[in-house]
Amino acid sequence: MDWEELHRDLSKVLEDLADKNRLAPIIVEGEYDRRALRALGVEGDVRLINEGSTIFGLCESIAASHREAIILTDWDVRGGRLARQLRDGLAANGVRFDEELRARLTRLCRKDITDVESLHTFVERVSEHVASGHRQRDSKRWYSNQAFQRDNRRRSRE
Repeated sequence: MDWEELHRDLSKVLEDLADKNRLAPIIVEGEYDRRALRALGVEGDVRLINEGSTIFGLCESIAASHREAIILTDWDVRGGRLARQLRDGLAANGVRFDEELRARLTRLCRKDITDVESLHTFVERVSEHVASGHRQRDSKRWYSNQAFQRDNRRRSRE
C-alpha cells in the first residue's frame, strides 16, 4: 500500500468515525486517546475506560443514555481483551456496538502503531509523505540498509 492510498483510507475511516460519533459515544482506554481523537477532529462524546468505575459500570452508564456505542481500544493484546469485555458488557445492557472502525484502523496501522494515542501523529506523518511526493512506502530492505550504514559510521568513529 502506498502513502496516497493509506492517506485516503485513513481519511475515510476517520470521517466515518466522526460521523458515527455524532450519535454514539466512542469508548477509549485513556485521556491521551481522547486527546488524539480531538486533535483529529472528533468532537462527539468520548468515554474513558479508566475513569474510576468498572467496565460493566461504564457499560451501564452508556446504556442509560445511548442505544449504540463505538469500541476503539488499542490494537494490542490488552486492547483486544478490553474490547471483548466491553462487547460483553454492552451486549448485556442491550447496547449495540461497533467494532468495525477499530478493525479497519487495525488493518491500516498495525505495522506502524498499536494504539489510539499515536493515531494523530501517524496521520500527520502520512500526510507529510503524501505532500512531499513520496509515493511508495520505504521497504524493509531500505530500513535495514539505513541501520547497517549507521552502525558502520559508529564503528568508524571508534
